[in-house]
Order: sequence, then structure tokens, then C-alpha cells
Amino acid sequence: MSFESSKKFYDDTNFPRGFHRSGDFTRAQADLLESKGVVLKALHQGDQLPADEAETRFVQVCMGEAVAQSDVEKAWGRYLAALRRKQVYFTASSGAVTDGIAETADSDD
Repeated sequence: MSFESSKKFYDDTNFPRGFHRSGDFTRAQADLLESKGVVLKALHQGDQLPADEAETRFVQVCMGEAVAQSDVEKAWGRYLAALRRKQVYFTASSGAVTDGIAETADSDD
């Protein structure tokens, strides 16, 4: 079987409430990430070699050589997109803040 792992995958740094409660994934995607994420991450980072055709194709998708088609490939792509998403928030006394850099309307640009 492809992407088999005996360990559950959790990303407490980026999703402290879990994949299911993040609002970024469907239930099926959250289940896939949790059950197969350890292997997906290892394949994506090059720490593990593909064991079959499905895993080889997954690596090709990660490298941008193929378009995501399977549910696993799409779930991992959504996970990566969620990691890249920038958080923009406002406080009561300042302009927008993006990654610790304040943006105000009266800048010198």
C-alpha cells in the first residue's frame, strides 16, 4: 500500500488545534494528512525514496513536474498552500501588520 505509516502526523506549530479544526481542509483531507502525512512529508523533503508508482508520482507533483490528480496529492498541495498563506491582521491602534512589519497608509512609497 502507498503512503503507509504507523505514526499519525500532527503539525502543532502551524495547526495547533489540528487539521480538522483549522478550517483549511475537508474531513477527508484532514484524515489523509493525519494518517499519511509522515510519509508525505518525508517524500516531499527527500528523506524517503518512493516505494511505488503512486509515491513516485507524488514526488513529481511536489517538484512541479506533474499536476495534482489524486486525493493525496491534492490534500498535500492544500496543506502547503495553507503554510504559505500570510496572516494579515489589524489592531485597534495601528495599520495592517504582516509578519511583524507594520504597514501604514502614510508610507513614503
